[in-house]
Amino acid sequence: MKTELVISASSDRADIALLEDGRLQELIKEKGDDNFSVGDVYLGTVKKLATGLNAAFVDVGYDKDAFLHYHDLGPQINSWQSYLRKTLKGKQQAHL
Repeated sequence: MKTELVISASSDRADIALLEDGRLQELIKEKGDDNFSVGDVYLGTVKKLATGLNAAFVDVGYDKDAFLHYHDLGPQINSWQSYLRKTLKGKQQAHL
């Protein structure tokens, strides 16, 4: 079974669709709310690796760095890394 997560986000709303084998399984529509941060998607910079914890502390713009455990990366991390490598090398066009 192929599972995909499609996210369309703007400053005032986010639409998240869960697809399994190309069929919609779940659709979530959220309005922008600056007070909610768990489950949001962020662009950040790794500040410190905690190899003993298999984790990293990531600067995402808050006063304190975020804690990211490798399990939080999800089961699709390998396909995401491949997509990112190809996009950065110019071998694939980014789909935003």
